[in-house]
Amino acid sequence: MTTTPKTPCHIVAGPLGVGKTSAILNYLRHHASRERVGVLVNDFGPVGLDSTTLQAEAPMTKVLNVPGGCICCTMLAELPRCIHRLVTEQTLDRLIIEPSGMASPAQVIDLLRGAQRELNISLQPAIVMLSTVDFDEETFEQRAYYHMFCEAADILVFNRCDQVSESKIKRAQQWADKLDPPKLRVFTTSHGQLPSELFDLPVATPQTHEPAARGHDHHRHHHHHDHSHDSSVHPGGFVLDAGRSFDEKVLLVNLMRVCHQGIAENQVLRLKGVFHTHTGWQSIEIANREVSFRPSAHRRDNRMEWLTQPGVVDQTRMLMEIDRPLDWREIAQSLNVN
Repeated sequence: MTTTPKTPCHIVAGPLGVGKTSAILNYLRHHASRERVGVLVNDFGPVGLDSTTLQAEAPMTKVLNVPGGCICCTMLAELPRCIHRLVTEQTLDRLIIEPSGMASPAQVIDLLRGAQRELNISLQPAIVMLSTVDFDEETFEQRAYYHMFCEAADILVFNRCDQVSESKIKRAQQWADKLDPPKLRVFTTSHGQLPSELFDLPVATPQTHEPAARGHDHHRHHHHHDHSHDSSVHPGGFVLDAGRSFDEKVLLVNLMRVCHQGIAENQVLRLKGVFHTHTGWQSIEIANREVSFRPSAHRRDNRMEWLTQPGVVDQTRMLMEIDRPLDWREIAQSLNVN
């Protein structure tokens, strides 16, 4: 009797906007031509933007989306079914799962560890990405949000190192080296560029990596929303026909404005989208008031999703804000320009 080899399964987790999708895209660009890779994405918003981005950039890759923002809550029951669908529709060399930055990776890890035999997968060391820009020892140690990620990590990656000083990178590394449970690897990078070796590290065992195994076991006793969702954070999104075209300058200025000024007393925490503009398709992402704006592959529609706090911003209001004519006097005043 021939036994089907188990599919290596990788979790790439981290806070919203840390660069998880960029890291997976980077891996696919280097490996998808010779590996059959399946990707399961848990988008934070309702329109499945990350999954469509991955599919457009790597069309030979099988991408499946679990929408809704939190794979460890309402969508947790869907995870095994989605994985089963991916691994049975075609033989995969590797499976990568990207939980939303709102999800607890420990609960995803626990679920998959218990379902490895049933799903015929082999759970690999969990990769957790953090932003070096956001690093602060006191914040990372005191906020449960960061504890959630650090404790679940087997491999800890500090991304966006190009935006900080060498001294801050060193501080982050020194802090990570003292974490309990200790990590298999602490890695620093920029633009989500992860070396292939991180996907090929041996699976930790209790003998070789006992503290990390205990760290995951710890979470088995804390499934009652131990990741502390903030009920004042609200997702939103829209999908528009590809025939709708935006003025690139108007779009970018308005997006930057709403992310800095908010909308109707609501702060825009995160925003990302793909738009058909007069100069072609563009991918836009704004997080922590940092703007990423780059050409995109052709898409079948315009998509955008966002997170706001403390109230809800509906798609009609958001669309009105990002597509309104530019008021240069207002812009000059906001920049304190006479």
